[in-house]
Amino acid sequence: MTGHEKRGSVRAGGPADEASAERAATWVFGPARVEETLQGIPNQVRRVLVRTGPLQSRHQALLKIARARGAPLQRVPNQHLDRIAAGARHQGAACEVSPVRWLALGEVLAMDPKPSRLLLLDRIEDPRNFGALVRAADGAGVDAVLVPRRGAAPPSPVAIAASAGAIARARLVRIPGAASALRALRAHGYWTVGLTPRAKARWYEFDWTQPTVLVVGSEGRGLAAGVSKECEVLVSLPQLGSVRSLNVSVAAGIVLYETVRQRAGRPGGGEGDDVDDP
Repeated sequence: MTGHEKRGSVRAGGPADEASAERAATWVFGPARVEETLQGIPNQVRRVLVRTGPLQSRHQALLKIARARGAPLQRVPNQHLDRIAAGARHQGAACEVSPVRWLALGEVLAMDPKPSRLLLLDRIEDPRNFGALVRAADGAGVDAVLVPRRGAAPPSPVAIAASAGAIARARLVRIPGAASALRALRAHGYWTVGLTPRAKARWYEFDWTQPTVLVVGSEGRGLAAGVSKECEVLVSLPQLGSVRSLNVSVAAGIVLYETVRQRAGRPGGGEGDDVDDP
């Protein structure tokens, strides 16, 4: 047991304020998700909890990784993990990560060099979709993800797990509202492009090498009418099969990687060096 490792440091039935603080913390559950978090954002892992008693190989591997990363490690009873998880499936492992730091839109607009690709999430309420969208944005090298204060999923443990830790790495921007943010972005020279199945223009027909904010709406409801009106351009993905729409994170990922493809072909573009033209 290392200097960072403690056994049973938090007892079941401890003080109410301690239990409340743990429930309010940001947690990732499950050996695989905890390992992803340790590999991706080790500096933001506050502590790793692994159940006491006999361990499976995946738990043994997790202990080894946590020690290698220098993460504070605790062995706790399974009942303690049950209490923290509050119904989520923890499989004997969890880790606490640092709270998400939200940026203001003004901070992003004042950056030098100017961020050229932004993603705005309009009414994304499902935490899995929220996490998957941030993961897609991170993978495609998007500069920042804009999230309205109301009507959006919080960066919950479910969202963090779905993002594979990308939520802790990404620039997340808290905006008062989508429509007002789009007006401000237009005034700063951004193209505002909404993704909706009703648009006639295809996603690849737009010039994504320009400073752009891509706007995606909730699955089922799509873009709000007021938000759609603030978009200078609307683009769509064709639906050639029997399904009516793609999952919002899948659709956004397709469009975001089109921005990567186009920028890879631009003189001086380097972010898409590993992307082959079709």
